[in-house]
Amino acid sequence: MSSTECNYEIYDKKLLIIIRAFEHWWLELKLIDISIKMFIDYQALISLMKDKKLSRYQMRWVQKLADFNFKIMYQSDKQNIKINALTCWADFMLRDFDDERVCYQWITILTLNWMKIADLKKNVSESIYKQVLDVNEIDENCTLLREAKIRDEAQCKDIKLKNCWIQNEILYKDSQLWVSFNELLQMNLIREMHDQLSIDHFDILRTMKIIKRNYYWLFMQKTVDQYIQNCYVCQWSKTSRDKSNDLLQSLLIFEQRWQNIVMNFIINLSDSYDYNAILTVICRLLKERHYISCITDDEDTTVEKTAEMLLQWVYWTHDLSSFIVFNRDSQFIFIL
Repeated sequence: MSSTECNYEIYDKKLLIIIRAFEHWWLELKLIDISIKMFIDYQALISLMKDKKLSRYQMRWVQKLADFNFKIMYQSDKQNIKINALTCWADFMLRDFDDERVCYQWITILTLNWMKIADLKKNVSESIYKQVLDVNEIDENCTLLREAKIRDEAQCKDIKLKNCWIQNEILYKDSQLWVSFNELLQMNLIREMHDQLSIDHFDILRTMKIIKRNYYWLFMQKTVDQYIQNCYVCQWSKTSRDKSNDLLQSLLIFEQRWQNIVMNFIINLSDSYDYNAILTVICRLLKERHYISCITDDEDTTVEKTAEMLLQWVYWTHDLSSFIVFNRDSQFIFIL
């Protein structure tokens, strides 16, 4: 059987057996006049030649069988011992595991009876847990927090020490191990909990739930959120729930000059003759332009000032524009 035939449904595979048998014994079966009895262990094939809605390749097979006088008869596996012995013959079994028909048929399913979850967890997180312990013991910030807790202070450096306790010179928060203010250590910890193949890149809430079982640090939610948003596998494999953006539409260009203009401020320039910015006004049809020196302080740059510059430097030589492209908000454009 080819790789395509291996994917057939059981009905088509049984029918393919009949086709192969008639193709092999075609000359001998064509010469006899008696009815041919075909015994098979699949009862659904009995009504093959009567009434069926067949697929295209089934139709081609049935047309081949129409030349023969045969009858399909059902016989159970126990009664069909000879046929079963032939099909189970060792020489017909596939032994080459590189064959594409069988290379994807060997999988191992792990159940709770096959492994112990506690041992797996210990092996996976043992190294990162030891790193957190070592840093917790020698870190300067953790040392300050431990000293403040020994003095029974309520907080230290705006960090509340409620439900914090110390054991063997290690700082804990409730039943969780306190993670130091070390971004690299926190990233490694999140990566260990989030990027495992057995976890399959959980979302923020489930990743937080896994981490909170044993670890704690300030602004944990923000750190985990930032890591998962930048995770390449999550962005590539998971569907975005955001509203899809429409396609960009090109702006209309008028046929008359200076009817469609683009405006923009060039700011943060060094002062020159009491000016620190340039207002650029460009005609989108002819690409003609005006550069107007101005001031862009919060008090001096207003809609009225912008309108005065347009009237003084643009509109006194050109007609009033009917379409303006500007990077300010809609209220500014409306007033202008």
